[in-house]
Amino acid sequence: MNSLPLFYFSALNTTQGVVDLDDEIRHHAGVVLRMDEGESMLLTNGKGLSAQAKITAVSKKQLTVQLHDFIEHSPVQRKLMIGISLLKNAARFEWMLEKVTEIGITDIFPLRCERTEKQHYKKERFEQIIVSACLQSQQFHFPILHEPISLNELMGKQLPNDKFIAHCMEGEKSILSHTDKDAMLLIGPEGDFTLHEIEAAVAKQFIPVSLGSTRLRTETAGVVGAVMMR
Repeated sequence: MNSLPLFYFSALNTTQGVVDLDDEIRHHAGVVLRMDEGESMLLTNGKGLSAQAKITAVSKKQLTVQLHDFIEHSPVQRKLMIGISLLKNAARFEWMLEKVTEIGITDIFPLRCERTEKQHYKKERFEQIIVSACLQSQQFHFPILHEPISLNELMGKQLPNDKFIAHCMEGEKSILSHTDKDAMLLIGPEGDFTLHEIEAAVAKQFIPVSLGSTRLRTETAGVVGAVMMR
């Protein structure tokens, strides 16, 4: 089944039989991949449901499929969350989103920290990148991209017991390592968290951690931290 091309169809549900797919899928399947009648693809709603879809009609304006073999995929056993500062360079933030999605992060909280530079939050663009990364890596449960939030607001939410903050200041820190439990990692902006932010996080039981011996860019730290938690 996994050899079939996978597409995101948000309206997918188990009551459907024959459906017309949207223009984006029609273009990619019919024009880019040149799929024809009788060929099959996989569809997912990004919430754990998938189905095989056999093309019954295809044209420049329409793509009709017959759905069968619905599967409810089990959700991931643990939540791996990253709270990471937004970046002035949107391309670098987009690269990070793609990679942490492929790795298996379940929740992404864009942070506005004291040293976060002015940026533009492109929600629709960011969500498209996450969807593409999930389809590329054959995932049926898409991560949640939360609205931008301040560090103080985030720390006021109900969070996992395993909470970590990666920063570059001197002090006692352990190396971030794999965990079998739900976990959250905080990554600051290019100028790092302020001392006040670090102290506030520690007061909320965030454990200071190191991601290695070299100083990493924010987007690189996000990817490295995701791998180390995973």
